[in-house]
Amino acid sequence: MSKSISNMDWANQLESVIRQFVKEKLELIMREEIKNFLEIEQADTSNMRNGYYQRNLDTQYGRIEGLLVPRDRNGEFQTQLFAPYQRHTGWLEEAIIRMYQSGMSTREIGKWIERILGKAYSPATISRITDVVKEDIEKWRSRPLSKRYSVLYLDGLYVKLRRDTVEKEVIYVVLGVNEEGYREILDFFVGGQESA
Repeated sequence: MSKSISNMDWANQLESVIRQFVKEKLELIMREEIKNFLEIEQADTSNMRNGYYQRNLDTQYGRIEGLLVPRDRNGEFQTQLFAPYQRHTGWLEEAIIRMYQSGMSTREIGKWIERILGKAYSPATISRITDVVKEDIEKWRSRPLSKRYSVLYLDGLYVKLRRDTVEKEVIYVVLGVNEEGYREILDFFVGGQESA
C-alpha cells in the first residue's frame, strides 16, 4: 500500500525543487555577470576572477543555502542581483521563474535582465548577459524529458508581486517524478487564479 504525501511534505518538496532551480539560475547569471564585468567594464585592468564565496539568501520559497557568489582579485565586483548584506529577496526568484516560463520573447527577457541588473552595466554587458540567459532558457525549454513519469504534480504557489500595487499572483508548477524517483520541474505558468 503506497502512502500519499501530506500537504506539508508536498509544499516542502515543491519549494525545495524551486529553490534549487532558482539557485542554479542565479549562479548562471552571476558567472556571466563577473565575466562581462572583467571583459567589458574593466577591460583595461589586470583584475581577474578569484573563486567564489558562499552565502545564504532567503526567498519566498525558503532559504537558498550555499549560493556561490563569484569574486575578483581586486574586490571591485559586486553582483547587482542583490545588495552585499541583503539576506532576503522578494521579487528576484519570481523574475527568474518568469524568464523560464513558456512564451517569453528575447525582448521581454532583455527587459527583465535590465530590471534585475539595473543601470550598473553598459548596454553591451546587458546584451551579452541576456544572450547567455536566453540560450539557457532555450536549452531548458527544449531539453529531453523522460518518456514516463511515475507521478505528475500540478500546483500553484501564490507570490506577492510589486508592480503599481502589491498583488498576489499564482505561479503554476508542473513537477514530474521520473521512474528513478527524481523530481523535476517540467514547466511554469504565471498568472491567473489557483482554481483556474
